[in-house]
Amino acid sequence: MRTLLLAACLGLAACATANTEAPTPDAPAGPSIAWRCDNGVSFSIRLTEGGNVEVAAGGRTYRLAGVMAASGARYTDGTVEYWEHGGEAMLNGAAGGPYENCMR
Repeated sequence: MRTLLLAACLGLAACATANTEAPTPDAPAGPSIAWRCDNGVSFSIRLTEGGNVEVAAGGRTYRLAGVMAASGARYTDGTVEYWEHGGEAMLNGAAGGPYENCMR
């Protein structure tokens, strides 16, 4: 059984092709969600493959990885943090902020 499983995995790996093209900032990875925050600032996010997000804020794009959160959804790259909970969001560390009390 173990040998059969290994053979199946190797067969699937041989059929896979690597995507060597870097994603372009203009190519949407998923639907974009716009957030409007206090002080009239706004940003948008879109989900990408692997459970991560791209955040567009202050003329820059940030790629953030999903991390554990006590509640809601939280993403960070160690400097920029996006956290959504209960229909509200905040974005810390991004250009153009502060992004507080954000609503869709």
